[in-house]
Amino acid sequence: MPLSLHAALVPGWLQTLGACRSWLDKAESHCRDTGLDPAELIEARLIADMLPFKYQVKSCAVHSMGAIEGVRRGTFSPDMSEPPAGFAALRERVDEAVAVLGGVTVEEMEGFIGQPMLFTIGDKYRLDFTAENFLLGFTQPNFHFHATTAYGILRARGVALGKVDYLGAMPIGA
Repeated sequence: MPLSLHAALVPGWLQTLGACRSWLDKAESHCRDTGLDPAELIEARLIADMLPFKYQVKSCAVHSMGAIEGVRRGTFSPDMSEPPAGFAALRERVDEAVAVLGGVTVEEMEGFIGQPMLFTIGDKYRLDFTAENFLLGFTQPNFHFHATTAYGILRARGVALGKVDYLGAMPIGA
């Protein structure tokens, strides 16, 4: 049986978003337990020229829920809005992405295949994709980059996370 576009993307996005939700809980607990100002984690970066934790979490929603919404429109541009500024607001963004993805059907995603998809940054940058190439070759790697970076920021700042926390609820069983 061939793998559907839905199966290639949505379950993995949901697994990682669920893990990200738990990282937010652990990060907030870490702040409470250590007396760390939550803003220090929310604004933390791996290195000065990278965007902060809050942007990384926002980008997980952008490159999952936002990517599906973009394919529905046929166009996607980077979301330049300010990221949520607190743990509760970040959780809401993750929960919103999970809810939207939960409503995406296999049939809808299979219908995306072959559709033209345009990625733009203003008038200066344009990439033409098919919907499936955009989802698999652009947005999926971006999603995992931002998830890994968010996880790495928390680990670097002392939040007690391990590989199992990164993996989240794995789809095990027969």
